[in-house]
Amino acid sequence: MSKRTYFNGSFIQRIGKVISVADGLPSNDISALTYDKKGLLYIGTGKGLVKLNKGKLESVDLGLRGEKSAVNMLFVDADNALWAACDSVLFYIKNKSVKEVAKFSSPAVQMAQGSDGALWLLTRDLLYKAEPGSFDFERYIETQGQGTSIALKGLKDIFVGSKKSGLLGLIGKRPHFAELFEQFTGLLSNRVNCVSFDSVGYVWVGTDKGVNVYDGKGHWLSAKEVGVLPKGDIRAMDFADDGSRWFATDTGLVLLKDGSLKYYGFRRWVPSVNVKAVAVAADGTVAAGTDAGLSIISQQIMTLNDKADHYQKVLEKYHVRKDGFVTLRILETPYDMDSGYVRISDNDGTWTAMYLVSQAYRYGTTGEKSALANARQSYKALKKLAYITDIPGFTARAIRYPDEVGFGNGNPEWHLDAKGECEWKCETSSDEMVGVFYGLSVYYDIAADKKEKEEIKEIIRAIMDHILENNYKLVDFDGLPTTWANWAPEDINYNDHWFAERGTNALELLSMLKVAHHMTGKDEYDKVYRSMISDHRYLMNCMHYKLEDYHSCHIDDELAMLSVAPLLKYEKDPMIRSYLLMGLEHHWQYERIERTPLWSTIYGSLTGKHCDIELAAESLELLPLDLIHYPTYNSHREDLEWIVASEEFWMPPQLKEPLPYDEKPTEKYDANPFLADYNVKVSEHINEDGSKTRKVEALNLSLQNVEDGTVFLHPYWMARYYGLLSD
Repeated sequence: MSKRTYFNGSFIQRIGKVISVADGLPSNDISALTYDKKGLLYIGTGKGLVKLNKGKLESVDLGLRGEKSAVNMLFVDADNALWAACDSVLFYIKNKSVKEVAKFSSPAVQMAQGSDGALWLLTRDLLYKAEPGSFDFERYIETQGQGTSIALKGLKDIFVGSKKSGLLGLIGKRPHFAELFEQFTGLLSNRVNCVSFDSVGYVWVGTDKGVNVYDGKGHWLSAKEVGVLPKGDIRAMDFADDGSRWFATDTGLVLLKDGSLKYYGFRRWVPSVNVKAVAVAADGTVAAGTDAGLSIISQQIMTLNDKADHYQKVLEKYHVRKDGFVTLRILETPYDMDSGYVRISDNDGTWTAMYLVSQAYRYGTTGEKSALANARQSYKALKKLAYITDIPGFTARAIRYPDEVGFGNGNPEWHLDAKGECEWKCETSSDEMVGVFYGLSVYYDIAADKKEKEEIKEIIRAIMDHILENNYKLVDFDGLPTTWANWAPEDINYNDHWFAERGTNALELLSMLKVAHHMTGKDEYDKVYRSMISDHRYLMNCMHYKLEDYHSCHIDDELAMLSVAPLLKYEKDPMIRSYLLMGLEHHWQYERIERTPLWSTIYGSLTGKHCDIELAAESLELLPLDLIHYPTYNSHREDLEWIVASEEFWMPPQLKEPLPYDEKPTEKYDANPFLADYNVKVSEHINEDGSKTRKVEALNLSLQNVEDGTVFLHPYWMARYYGLLSD
């Protein structure tokens, strides 16, 4: 069978950045945004006008103070001059010169420019026009229902949006507005928030119930007919030259591009769900104004290898503890990577083993000495866990030192080591054993030198002997078996308390025995392996090791995948393999809906079959460069489908399919990818005009998690090593 390699190529990588009063904004309340033709961003805030020039904020003094300085409208004309309005006062700004042009009877709302250069200005109650080259805005026509927006094509093909009277079309020799109401047309709602012509000539209408596309005469489309059109409260919109359409909504920022919708929501992409303004620059950068600050979403062209380099640098800077342990970071100041510390986790060995594997595969793929050095450092960390307990074959879960969080707090699961230098955590679980055997087996095969191979053999031999001598269990510091490290046939096969672990734990034990025999050549391990198969039906358990649990237990998914990988790699007997492949095939087919890169890579490397590697590559593309565990809010979305069957396993309702990696909560692969929200509190407020304002608050940010880049590096370098993926 020939090797099938997916060449991923380059892609657009988006990066979000929030700017607030802490960065120099006069106010976090952003009501208007526009880019000029040089790429300068002008920002209208509740306390004045500023511009963003090469990353620096600069104030534009309009001569007003206090509430009067609030900017509610911005417009750049064909000469690249800026027009700004503070309530009903209109200003003209060019070459650092600021001129007050006019004061109207009601607040200015929006401006447009005709093909002849004439300027049109809409206030809440009236439409004005200034002839080309003139600053004289003359009353043109009264506007019904409180004007909100204006769209202009050519000389005077004009549509005006209103709060109460739907869409208004300017018609007639004696110009007047034709009122297009939802009751008599295809308009979704009489509350029109924004309106715009596109380059084709169609009118896009943003209402509080979604988007309409209108041909300007009698044909209307919405999400009822074209499901991809955005729903919800559309506050503003802006179109890019490449066909991208961006929408500011009351639940975040929405992108319509290439026939599909993309959601950029709270809090990774925008600081508040209440997005009030949006502007797109010529280079594709998007600015979103909210009631809690400004969001700048820039883009760059990257490859997966570029992303691997990025995660590698960030991980080495922020996620490596003493001895080489690699785990997530805790931020003491929200969103500030330079604050906090590397977490002492419940499974330091397992997480470090996964990083070790990523670097071993990287070394095996590239031969880079830095990859070998990283892998060796993490191997030494696992080695320390294996010996720190002074109990032969009993590995610690974690280690902490006197200058680290929690040391000496009296937790009974932590014990001082023999030298009094550190504390180690007991209650070692099956998770730890799976991680250690998986990690050391990959390092042994790819990167270990002769001396290290002997060391690894001894570590694995001691652990395996400990398990066999204690009736297939780990026995702790207190002489009692640990809670979860149990592979005993009398429990796994005959005790219903262990029914859920029957398949996975059988797979784990067979895998550990096979790894031990592969390394040591000790016949006893092979005999026990075959006895588990012939006398205790462990191979039958593996035929269907994954319980169909409505995707509620993802830790066991990870344990099974990390166990089956070395087992199938070392097992050469076609008949035994056929049983194991039945179990893996069932597991993979059940899990593939998650689009988890690591599961795709493991399955593909073991079977040679199609493994959705293109979807795995897409997931790696979408994984944000910033792996902070942001508060996340998606449950408002009308495009999502939910299932409640998970409640049978004491789980809340969850999504039918997981969201893309840049829209869902950040997580490890043992967490639930079917959740829509994370760490938020939602409330709604009814405004005086009957509209609703949704408030979404972040919770518990005092100690915020940041994932380490292993979630990318592990599947990426494994896929590269096995030839499944190439840039």
